[in-house]
Amino acid sequence: MFRNLRLSTKLLITFVPIFIIAIAVSGDVNIAFQEDLIQKQALQSAGQKAQIVREALVNQMVENQQVKDEFLDRIQHVAGLTNLYIRMTPADLHLREFLEDTTRTTRLMKREQFANSKDEIDLQYGKEVLATGEQKWLRTGDNFRAMIPFKAEKKCLACHEVPMNQTLGVAHIEFPLTDVLSSIKESSIRSGMISIGFSFFSILLGFIFYRTLIQKPIRKLETAADEIGKGNLNYEMEISGAKDELGNLSRTFNQMKNALKQSQETVRMSTVGQVASSLIHDFRSPMKDILSAIDQIQRGQLDEEKKMHACESARSAVQLVNKMTQDLFDYTTGELKVDKRLTNVPQLLRAISSEVKPDLDRENIIFEVAAGYDGTIILDPDRTKRALVNIIAYAQNYVAKGGMIRLSDEITGNELIIKITDNGSGIPGAFTEKIFEPFVKIVKGKGVGIEMALAKRMIEKQGGKIQVASQEGKGSTYSIVMPMVG
Repeated sequence: MFRNLRLSTKLLITFVPIFIIAIAVSGDVNIAFQEDLIQKQALQSAGQKAQIVREALVNQMVENQQVKDEFLDRIQHVAGLTNLYIRMTPADLHLREFLEDTTRTTRLMKREQFANSKDEIDLQYGKEVLATGEQKWLRTGDNFRAMIPFKAEKKCLACHEVPMNQTLGVAHIEFPLTDVLSSIKESSIRSGMISIGFSFFSILLGFIFYRTLIQKPIRKLETAADEIGKGNLNYEMEISGAKDELGNLSRTFNQMKNALKQSQETVRMSTVGQVASSLIHDFRSPMKDILSAIDQIQRGQLDEEKKMHACESARSAVQLVNKMTQDLFDYTTGELKVDKRLTNVPQLLRAISSEVKPDLDRENIIFEVAAGYDGTIILDPDRTKRALVNIIAYAQNYVAKGGMIRLSDEITGNELIIKITDNGSGIPGAFTEKIFEPFVKIVKGKGVGIEMALAKRMIEKQGGKIQVASQEGKGSTYSIVMPMVG
């Protein structure tokens, strides 16, 4: 089914989905790239924000020797954080003696308890950062978590009796990615709309391009080919001025049309010459017989018997000319009508015998009729009779004096088979199929060379067919197969 569709439909079905898929994939890759880029930028911004918070907490501890809860709340609010707290183990802080008091100890224990009350993710990674000193960056849903370790610096030793770089605590910072995700979503929608718009525009542009530059020239060529196929070689096709493949094809096609027209004209003139020459040659023989008979009668030197013979010879020649003229007219006009009716087969064979036997007797050729079917059939008796007479006249050309032609019939299944058999010289094998071509004369004989072509047309017009079997030196058999149901 796909193979029978028009080229434009095939291109639409094949390439448009591929093009849309390609645009969609490229758009999706582009969106993924943008998302990844935005997330990296968000993480970088988050890292910077986390470091700023860390520095603020360190400075607060150095300046005030403590980090108040009010300060944590203010940083959380100003930085737009959803959560900010400090994880540490009081015993690992090793505070100097002047910092050890009940209030500070109670506050640190509360902060430890608060940190230990958080979810499993904070507990797991918070303790890991506290133990290793390696910071962690985590994304959980629409939030971003940063766990930044506080490592002992030189300024920290004033309050802590610890070695340098020892982890004193971990700042847990959490802030939302809602704005970032919203930007990613908006970017994805915008990119998708742009891709859809670009796809639609590209398809529309491609459609206009195809119709203008491809489909229109192809249709012109298709119309020209159709007209030339109908035999209209005078059709003037529009020649494309483009130098692309279609332009070259249209110019080549026009050159082919002109060459074909010239060739057809040459063949036509040659054929007309050949046909005219053949007609002149074929009509010359009976005309000579007519002129000879008239000349003999005019001289008045003939007795009654010879005069009757001359008149009969002239009559036969006139009948032959009339038959040749009618054959030529029927074949060249192409208007061959049949009038089927119920026909008695034995009567048809007798009528054929009556017409051909006198001429065969003059040529000393034996003619036999073997009727096998004593019934009726629906066909055109006049056309069928004429076709069989033409075949017998053609077979006569291969039969020498003393030879035999036999006309018979039989019923096989739902078909009537009429056979014309001779014991003549036979048709050369290379010419068996050519005997039905018009104006092809394999042997010199009566007629204009269209008798067999006309017979074939008359039989096939009635739904029948002709078959020929011949063997050189042994004769030929012409089988006319007619359907019993007309």
